[in-house]
Amino acid sequence: MPLVVFKTPERVCWEDDASGLTFFVVAKPDTTAAWRTAPATPLADVVNSMDVFRFKRGSKAFTRVASNDELQSAFKTTDKTAVAKSILSAGTINAKEFELEVESQTSTAMNAATSAASVATTAATSAIGGVKGYLASFW
Repeated sequence: MPLVVFKTPERVCWEDDASGLTFFVVAKPDTTAAWRTAPATPLADVVNSMDVFRFKRGSKAFTRVASNDELQSAFKTTDKTAVAKSILSAGTINAKEFELEVESQTSTAMNAATSAASVATTAATSAIGGVKGYLASFW
């Protein structure tokens, strides 16, 4: 059975020990390692957006866009391009890869479609029979 490999976007994380915050950028699949070998690559070809996100390690707090004060404190700048480059250079790449068996997924989808079509056909036949019976009552 053929397998199709899917990859999630990369979350490149950098931890600021002083604040306990983890900062990250979201990069396109398989782009961070390539960017590290050729940092002249435009960031637009690497990251999904120039947003820098943050969350507090060990808490159940929500992820949010980092404020300028948080960026200034951790990176000594509020320039998002410089921060993104710092994170891409030194951060840890987190990405997931998963495989799907195409034939089994296709078979499952085809079986579901066949079942739906069968139910629709039965309902339509039943409705037509009801209409015929209704019309026959007038004749």
